[in-house]
Amino acid sequence: MHKSIGILLLLLSNYNYFSQITYPTDTLAMGEDSIIIFANKSWEFLEQSNKKMLFNASVYQYAEKQYKWKDKWDTISPYFYGNDLEAFTDTIALPLIDDLHSKFIIPHPGIITSTYKQRGKRFHYGTDVDVVTGDSLKSCFDGVVRYSGYSSGGYGNLVVIRHYNGLETYYAHLDKILVTTNEEVNAGDFIGLGGSTGRSTGSHLHFEMRFFGNALNPQKIIDFKNKKLIDNCIDLHRGLFHYKKKYHYKPSSQQLASKGYHRIKSGDSLYALALKNKTTVKAICSLNGISSTKILKIGEKIRVY
Repeated sequence: MHKSIGILLLLLSNYNYFSQITYPTDTLAMGEDSIIIFANKSWEFLEQSNKKMLFNASVYQYAEKQYKWKDKWDTISPYFYGNDLEAFTDTIALPLIDDLHSKFIIPHPGIITSTYKQRGKRFHYGTDVDVVTGDSLKSCFDGVVRYSGYSSGGYGNLVVIRHYNGLETYYAHLDKILVTTNEEVNAGDFIGLGGSTGRSTGSHLHFEMRFFGNALNPQKIIDFKNKKLIDNCIDLHRGLFHYKKKYHYKPSSQQLASKGYHRIKSGDSLYALALKNKTTVKAICSLNGISSTKILKIGEKIRVY
């Protein structure tokens, strides 16, 4: 560990994460890991698996050791690559709630309009719930927002929340996003308004549940009719991941060829390019390895998504 990092951790010691956590105020990048600083001067070191924010960290530790699955706290992309949960050779019991994080709230009480299944040439990785544009949508468990923004993968305005039980939930096609990256949320907090952004033919909530980036059938976990969990624990095994597809969005060959490049013209700015391409300045900077203060030169080629 670098000497400066050791000094920082020493100065910020004596804080308990779960009892002291408040709204994050800053993030310090440490390679692929990071340190999040909270408003009450407490801190949290987020490793690739972010295991310290889990109440069942042993499940993550076992999965990483036994199956070599990888994970990270990625606020730029909602997708995880490379973990194939069909490699399961046993069953893992994953608790969904505990004494500290004991609440579950249905994201929206609307009727189900489409389920987790093969649809034509595509697999539909979640459950669609009918909404009216502007309907309030809620986080189903306590957690922290990992991704908040417009996704080019068809989700439109998307919120991804990492929950303390180790699952992530995806809330797609939102008309408006009400939370920001690294924001702590509780079960029942409003995270966005229903809409029809992205690849959508009408207002609805596309809701996904994922583990190590792999999609689970939400209706195996949630009783949508009665608005409650089917059980307080779910047994994870290879049968829940029955199709041999990687569980992330794959860009089309046309998208891969273009990669969303833009040639700078007079009057262009990073902020204007972010607005035009429904992304963020931070995301553009990450794609190009530049800072937000970079001076753009006319004729320069820059990637915007």
